[in-house]
Amino acid sequence: MEPAFTTVYVKDISDHFQYIKRLGKGTFGKVLLVQDKATGNPVAMKAVKKDKTKLTAFLKELSYSIVLSNHHGIIATHPIFIDTPNYYIMTQELATAGTLHQLIEHEVEIPEITAKRCAAQLARALDYMHSRRLVHRDLKPDNILLMDKECHSVKLCDFGLSRPIGSIVTSVSHIIPSLSPEQCAMKSDEYMVVTTSIDSWAFAVLIYVALMGDNPWEAAVEEDELYQAFHCWQKSGNNISPPARWKKLTKEALNMFNKLLSEDPDSRSSVVSITCYLRYAWRIEEFSEEEMTEDESTEDESTEDEEEDMEESDLFTMQAQEST
Repeated sequence: MEPAFTTVYVKDISDHFQYIKRLGKGTFGKVLLVQDKATGNPVAMKAVKKDKTKLTAFLKELSYSIVLSNHHGIIATHPIFIDTPNYYIMTQELATAGTLHQLIEHEVEIPEITAKRCAAQLARALDYMHSRRLVHRDLKPDNILLMDKECHSVKLCDFGLSRPIGSIVTSVSHIIPSLSPEQCAMKSDEYMVVTTSIDSWAFAVLIYVALMGDNPWEAAVEEDELYQAFHCWQKSGNNISPPARWKKLTKEALNMFNKLLSEDPDSRSSVVSITCYLRYAWRIEEFSEEEMTEDESTEDESTEDEEEDMEESDLFTMQAQEST
């Protein structure tokens, strides 16, 4: 799985691209909206700091991204590796409507039909990845790109943590809501084999977030009361009432989540299993908010302020200074 790509060393990136605005920023780098001066087309530029990542890791992500680009549900990556004095860079097609994270307001769900469109397309994209023997390992709303606000076309992106099925990986650096219980339970000196069940779990959490507007729990660990409430309901064989955070879902949706979120990785449903449930309603629209427990309805809420666009990327500024 080693696609051909052209390697270009560029001292001043502004000779080739016109900076427009920043689209996002992370620990390892940033994503910028730029215009390709050669074609005049807008593209997304993913620039990763050289002091934050290894060249081999970046080239692995670039290779996976290119290999998967021929699927309509995966963001297209151009077969070019741009090497600058301070950054490794790849360019991709532009997602004109942002990310799923931007679409979902805190604790405000999106329309069910929109969530289903998104889930169906992502299931096909993930199934394609799995057929190519790759596991995404980082499914979250930030990594789902939108071509329109109604999710008629969504694209899976960011393959920095993707690994082949059967690979051996270490524990993650920090626990997030989408991590499966077997990942959360790993100690720093432990290893695990990568399987598609990792994506099944994270995919279910992603669907829940889209439907409900919030995570089902903070972490799939014993100490998390919200997770334990769900797990107890699972162990009861669904013979007791579902936890408060799940009462707004239909029995068909609960059955779907129950299979995707099996604590046993070997018994988890595949991501494409959700297609069997698309014909059913997922939310109980007449659900009364009074059914929520008092503790949950008065939870402390916090929102993250949207990052302001910078007038000029330091990538362009830094290289402009170097060239003078």
